[in-house]
Amino acid sequence: MSKRYDEEVRVERDAGMPSAFVWRDRRYEVLDVIGKWRIEGRWWSDGRDREYWRVEARGGAVWDLYHDRARGLWHVERLWD
Repeated sequence: MSKRYDEEVRVERDAGMPSAFVWRDRRYEVLDVIGKWRIEGRWWSDGRDREYWRVEARGGAVWDLYHDRARGLWHVERLWD
């Protein structure tokens, strides 16, 4: 089960991968990168260009983060139970 958020976060990177993120004034340390994928929209449609990262944070929670490459912003999209 999961819960969708789509809220902006601040991400710290190490060697190009998320190493920690701050969401709702709380810092989460990334223990493992479970997966990475990218979606690109067509320029005549929505133009999305997102790089997704599924990460495990300290405490065992699994999160989907994405980097909006067009805007340069990071978001937390989903928290998996």
